[in-house]
Amino acid sequence: MQPRNLELAKRLRAPEHIVVDAGHKDGVRMRDFGRFGVLHPEGADAETRSLLLECGFHGDLVSRTVAEDMCARFLRAAGTLEAEALQQALPGWLQDDAPRQWVLEVTGPVVARSEQFRFSQPFQGLELIEKAGTVIGWNEAEPVTTPYDDCVLVMPSVRQARAGVTVVRFARRRPL
Repeated sequence: MQPRNLELAKRLRAPEHIVVDAGHKDGVRMRDFGRFGVLHPEGADAETRSLLLECGFHGDLVSRTVAEDMCARFLRAAGTLEAEALQQALPGWLQDDAPRQWVLEVTGPVVARSEQFRFSQPFQGLELIEKAGTVIGWNEAEPVTTPYDDCVLVMPSVRQARAGVTVVRFARRRPL
């Protein structure tokens, strides 16, 4: 949520999609605690930075590649390792920069009423739905529609669908 954290994401030059949200009711994330989650215009806390990185599904080898890439990017951004030393110490970790970066500003969740929630198709996440009012699923018998044009679906999943669980979040996309 803090501009300083968006600046860090921009300096890292990856990932392509940066989700900006205020958290969710399922629990506070580490990046939201204490001085990392508070806006301090001046003072020591103004130097803090935090990001939550989603590397992928546990056990997927691509997740390891993403995690290594982001670790290398953090080391470079922090000035811990220069580019040449980084390649020598961690060969193959640094991947290509994202072709562009997008900020996805989460505007709200869709919360399941029961385990009966279902999507209209097998969404994987980050789909851009062009038209407001597009049916993306059903919460029991009620259609769930996109609230605005160019709506991005963030982390759609029914794996844990039950009453009170977020099954997808809606977001607006803008360039970083």
